[in-house]
Amino acid sequence: MESAIDMVTGEIIDAEQLWLIESVDKERYICRGCGAKAVPASFQPENVVRPYFRSTHNADCDVTGEAKLIVRGRQEKLGSKLTGFPAPYPSKLVLVDDRVVDDGGSGGEYPVPPRTRGGPRGRDSGPSDIQRKRSAGTIRPISRTFINYPYDRYLDLNVPGVDAKTYGQVFKKLKWDELVSYTDKKIFYAAMRWSVPLRTDDYLEVSLDGGEREAKKLVRPYRVRVAWGGWSKSKRTYVSNELEVARKDAISEAEKKTNKKAYLFFLGRQDHDDLTLFHVTDHRLICCLFDEIIWPKF
Repeated sequence: MESAIDMVTGEIIDAEQLWLIESVDKERYICRGCGAKAVPASFQPENVVRPYFRSTHNADCDVTGEAKLIVRGRQEKLGSKLTGFPAPYPSKLVLVDDRVVDDGGSGGEYPVPPRTRGGPRGRDSGPSDIQRKRSAGTIRPISRTFINYPYDRYLDLNVPGVDAKTYGQVFKKLKWDELVSYTDKKIFYAAMRWSVPLRTDDYLEVSLDGGEREAKKLVRPYRVRVAWGGWSKSKRTYVSNELEVARKDAISEAEKKTNKKAYLFFLGRQDHDDLTLFHVTDHRLICCLFDEIIWPKF
């Protein structure tokens, strides 16, 4: 599983966030669909495989059907005005400094399911679209939803400071072949280049596959500078590990000639004097996902 519920805080924890935790408690997590125990795995910095959660799900667990739903979602539209969207999804970004236990309402990510009998939430009562909307504490689950359900990018999405209301409007791909002044705040994304990011005590800088080209050769790429001068060691490790794993995945996948790439997503500010440069100051506002991004032709 890519995520699980933290029983202490009630939050959904993406597996990669385990890199942020100095001492991982393996007894702390449960499946967000049925409440079965979820065991953190591969979360040490030296592990080759990305972090994940292992769980023996109950027979009627919602989470076990997510993979099938995602397969369908990459081929067709899943939601409608009549029935809404068939699964919980993050509809807003909420950044909080202190982790709190959520009461299961629409203001939090997901309610903590019962640990004894886990039936799918709301199957009998038929949950409304409002009940399926959740908040996210980072842009990672939002970016994952953007990738997983390309035909449903009409879904509501509220991101502080972004003047847009749907997934399709909030996300913006950086131009592949020219430098552009982006005046509106968006969640920008582009494929990472294979070069190793530049690291200093004050920042981490990532080069992207987009920007000014001459004869199709990239001469001035877009760059994302992560200002981590005041960050803790765990936050630095979290971001740098994620980027490095995705970079290596992209290099390995190139031999297979698939459409998967390491995409960097970030909510940042473009430099006023240098259009190639974007600034990010918060570890929750940047993530890297190795996958294929589909653009449906309607």
